[in-house]
Amino acid sequence: MPLLNFLPRLVAAGPPARNTGFIISCSVVTTLTVVALVRLTLQTAPAKSIRSPRVTLLPNLSESEQAKLAYPPDVLPGARDVDSPYGSIRVYEWGPEKGRKVLLVPGISTPCVAFGTIAHALAERGCRVLVMELWGRGYSDNVDLPHDSRLYATEILIAITSSPVAWTPEGFSLIGYSLGGGICVDFAVGFPELVRGIVLLAPSGMVRPHHVSQQSRFLYSGILPESLLRRIVGKRLGVASAPEDTKTPLDPGMAAVGEEIRGTDSPQGCGPILSVSRPHVTAAGAVKWQLENHQGFVSSFVSSMKYASIARTKETIEAWGRLALRKDKVIIIVGETDPIVTPHELKRDAFDAIGAQSIEWRVIQSGHEFPMTHGVEVVNEICGVWGI
Repeated sequence: MPLLNFLPRLVAAGPPARNTGFIISCSVVTTLTVVALVRLTLQTAPAKSIRSPRVTLLPNLSESEQAKLAYPPDVLPGARDVDSPYGSIRVYEWGPEKGRKVLLVPGISTPCVAFGTIAHALAERGCRVLVMELWGRGYSDNVDLPHDSRLYATEILIAITSSPVAWTPEGFSLIGYSLGGGICVDFAVGFPELVRGIVLLAPSGMVRPHHVSQQSRFLYSGILPESLLRRIVGKRLGVASAPEDTKTPLDPGMAAVGEEIRGTDSPQGCGPILSVSRPHVTAAGAVKWQLENHQGFVSSFVSSMKYASIARTKETIEAWGRLALRKDKVIIIVGETDPIVTPHELKRDAFDAIGAQSIEWRVIQSGHEFPMTHGVEVVNEICGVWGI
């Protein structure tokens, strides 16, 4: 008998009585299994954000103990914590309320203190400055999302809209250092009417692929489990944050950690003063503090390496090319001996993408760390172009 003709009779007859108990048992087991799997999934789901030391460390310390930290919470003036659906971010804002609005975005490893000298000098020139702590750095929570241009653009908008001063009617200027430079390019391209001027200090986004080692390509390829990748990167960050270690081959992100703190951690205490209120603070100490106290720092670093605008790609070349549409000139300042953002490569790539007529090009006699060691000179160059 054909199967299709037999099915109606089978349905009409119903299941044999002896199979009823078996079917019920299977249904119960299946239901319990599904419930158990759902509960397991809910229990092991990653947190949406990893809280910063503001929550995990500071409540256990007295004010005097907080002041002695390698990265104290009042390292810069005008500190505030801004809550959002993504987590809390730390910003520092001060300077004349009616002054030119300037948002500063730091690099991949050093927190806001890297801009201490530059921000203070700009405020003295009459600017209203806002320094933004990137996700997973300093006293900002880490967020469980790709750290790409979309997430960083959202953070910039969160930062400026939290200000008691209006930042959008007349627009504001952007200053980005290292990774912050790549972030600023992406934001300026996405929101051109909000950006009044853009300054790139040893910016990422045009780092040529040959600077990325095969080992690093493998690390960030997505092959390794995230937990293993974080352990490996955490150990490498510890090596990179020791300025005396120059033998270990490092990718651009790792090398930036060492270069960003090079020359800023003097055992004789004669390094640049990054924090007026806390002169003991150094970039090296701040990075080491992050490694030891911020549970989300390594994760944020890994995600930035994987998703942020660092290496020169088709997408970053197109983004930089759109800066040519701006009416104001893009200020690019580099360190003459920078081994990461090499001046001759960046100059050629930036001029090709944007056009020499749209760029104000400056060279500082220093390495990648020049925003910290030569902050006043950087501000003089910027203000000379801005006319303030």
